[in-house]
Amino acid sequence: MAMIRQQQPLTPTSPSIPTSILSPTPDRIPPLPLNHTADSMVAPGEDATATVLRVLSTERAALTNLEQIYRTERLAQGNIERAVTQIVSSIKRGGKLIVCGVGKSGRIGRKVEATMTSMGVYSVFLHPTEALHGDLGMIRLMDTVLLISFSGRTPELMLLLPHLPSAVPIIAITAHMDPTTCPLFAYHDPQMTILLPAPIHIDEETSFGVSAPTTSTTVAVALGDALAIATARRLHTSPGRGPAEVFKGFHPGGAIGAALSVSTPRSVPTPASASPLSSDYVNVKRNDHRVASSSPPVADDQQFCRSISDLAIPLHKIPTVTSSRIHILDILITAIQHPTSKSWVKLSPTEIIPPRRVRSLSQESNVNSAIADLTGPVCIGPEDWLCVPASATVGHVHHWLTDVTKGDAPLPLVCVMDDNDTGIDQSLGFVEGEDVCGIIV
Repeated sequence: MAMIRQQQPLTPTSPSIPTSILSPTPDRIPPLPLNHTADSMVAPGEDATATVLRVLSTERAALTNLEQIYRTERLAQGNIERAVTQIVSSIKRGGKLIVCGVGKSGRIGRKVEATMTSMGVYSVFLHPTEALHGDLGMIRLMDTVLLISFSGRTPELMLLLPHLPSAVPIIAITAHMDPTTCPLFAYHDPQMTILLPAPIHIDEETSFGVSAPTTSTTVAVALGDALAIATARRLHTSPGRGPAEVFKGFHPGGAIGAALSVSTPRSVPTPASASPLSSDYVNVKRNDHRVASSSPPVADDQQFCRSISDLAIPLHKIPTVTSSRIHILDILITAIQHPTSKSWVKLSPTEIIPPRRVRSLSQESNVNSAIADLTGPVCIGPEDWLCVPASATVGHVHHWLTDVTKGDAPLPLVCVMDDNDTGIDQSLGFVEGEDVCGIIV
């Protein structure tokens, strides 16, 4: 986005912020277009219902105005594409999205950060004041910064700008329609900045008789939501691992988790053993009944043909919780202290707590509760394992899981065994059934 600035850009080493930036003159920031209507004006003496309807009508009009901007303005369209591409690029390179704002914009920023994170777009919120007191250390060159400020000249953000690395791209959600008038871009090269305009069609004081952020915050949070969903759709494109599947995996708790059936798995009888592969069929034991299943056809998909051992967490890497009376906090601390275990924990060689169950425990209201006092099961024992040979492919295991899991029953824990010995004392590692089915359509 090669743009010619109206004045020379400030140098990152500038010791202070010019008054013209903090208090821009009208020729730097043109007034927002206003479309006054009789229904949107302050009406003295109106009742509560009339006020509510006027607010809702005004905010609806603001969203319609925002939609029209991104439907017709080529700069806005190009910049939203650039913003999505930039965030995806940062995530794929191991970076993150850093969201920054103050006041109401800060709260919107936290909401955008939470939405991004829940859909697998690694994001963090950075308060600009805390950044100047040490939190600048969270910014890395592969990151992208998203600034939210309706005015585009929030003092706390302006004080932060000289300290942001010049190689870190900046995206700004602001009322400005032209990047050359936006003070938030004063310290960065135009090629490293992306403007996402979010103006309002009528100022809030004119609409409601008070300049409290209302309409402006509505358009900002709507644009943040749009950016989050568009980014997730661009980032998660693997079969069976789209935005919906990623969101389900990251949201096991609350009413949403219950609706998505991603809550903590209950104890359900599942297969206990599987014979080594044969060329024609495999027998899987389930509650003393044997199910004969034809081997699945060989597929071209690389994931389908991978060895199940490639997905398994080796048993020797899973840490054991050591405590006489185990509490939820003991499990969480053990998982945190052993990052190579990828959140797998065990209480004994045959009492396994997989990552999804660890995450569910972290949602408990009291992490100091003893696991003996919990109503639901914490560990998954051998009676709830599907034991498979190490030579099996992901496709074979997916096929067996489909055969033995009926209705809405949770998927079993996959135990990878030595090919020559199916005894549970020969366990090599474990895979969550959801992880196997998640990469196969």
